[in-house]
Formats: sequence, structure tokens, C-alpha cells
Amino acid sequence: MASSLDIERRTHAKASYIVPAGNLGNAFAAVWARALGFPIARIVLAHNINRTVPDFLKTGVWQPRPSIATLASAMDVGNPSNMERIRALYPTLSEIREQLSADSVDDATIRTRIGEDFMHFGREWCPHTATAAEVYSRLSATERRDRPWVLVATAHPAKFNEIVEPIIGKPVTVPESLDRLLRLPQHAVDLPPTLEALAAALE
Repeated sequence: MASSLDIERRTHAKASYIVPAGNLGNAFAAVWARALGFPIARIVLAHNINRTVPDFLKTGVWQPRPSIATLASAMDVGNPSNMERIRALYPTLSEIREQLSADSVDDATIRTRIGEDFMHFGREWCPHTATAAEVYSRLSATERRDRPWVLVATAHPAKFNEIVEPIIGKPVTVPESLDRLLRLPQHAVDLPPTLEALAAALE
């Protein structure tokens, strides 16, 4: 969270963060950093249609469910294990609501946000980062104006070129470091979803 310190020095205000969220690892890191004293104002979670956390914050009922496949695949989590850590730090619903808010974004809106922000700003979002950009767009003008905001980008769009390129109508430039990884030889083995199959493959 070094950027939160830099932002406070430059603006004399605490930054708020919009974090693409699935298993809540990055979200809990932000909550923990703020608990330790980092200058962080609001933490807003941007989920895809796996709505377990947004629904919990709205209704107060924790109801894990099967994961739903989306464009933002790294966030396809229906039972985020890091919620246990958040609840250990803040045991009551009211405390959690004081620390976090959350919204969800469906696939059609992810596609629209990728396209519109590329047209308006020339920025290429991966599907995960696009959820944060969409949730930011839903803030009121007053909310956006009152404090600095940071949209957390979780992946380079080149990792999801098959999704991003048809939307923006051009190839995504691949960073040299990622290009080296993509050119390495790949080896994959399909395994049945059983412990026995995994154990046999590891022998």
C-alpha cells in the first residue's frame, strides 16, 4: 500500500480503493493494511456475478453457493475462504459493513466497460480490472470528487487477449516480460477431479 502513503503526501487526503474481488485475498490485505494504520479511506469490492459477498453485506445472510463461470474467471468464487479472516478481525455484520461495501458486475457490463473506456480514455482493461472501472463509474460525482480513488488492476489485458481484442478491435500489446513467458513450452495433463488422480500424477 505504498501508493496510499504517496497519495496522502501529495493530496493531503486518504485514498479510497476499488478492489476486484473473488476469494477476497486482495480485499483482506487492504483491510488489514488499514487496520495497521495505512491511510486508506473506503474499500469497495467489485465482484462479478458471483454475488456471495455483495448479498451478504446487503442481507446479513452468509450463503455460499456454487461458482458461476464468467469473463472475469479469477473472481469466480462462490464461497470465498478469506471471509473467515475478515470475520475474525471484525466479528459483527455492522463492523464489516463499516469496513467494506461491495457491488457486482455481469459479463455484458464488463464487455461494455472495456469498450467504452478504451474509446474514451485509450485504456485497455482486463475483465477483472473492468469490474473495478464499472463500480467506479457508478459512484456519484460528489463521491468521485471528494477524495482520491484508486482502481486496483489485477492483470494485464494481454493475459485475456481473446476477450479484450474483439471488444476494442485491435491487438493488445504484450509486455516483453509476459511475451517471454507465453513463448515458453507448455505441458498439460488432464486429470479427473479426484485426490487419487492427483496423488498418482505426483508420484
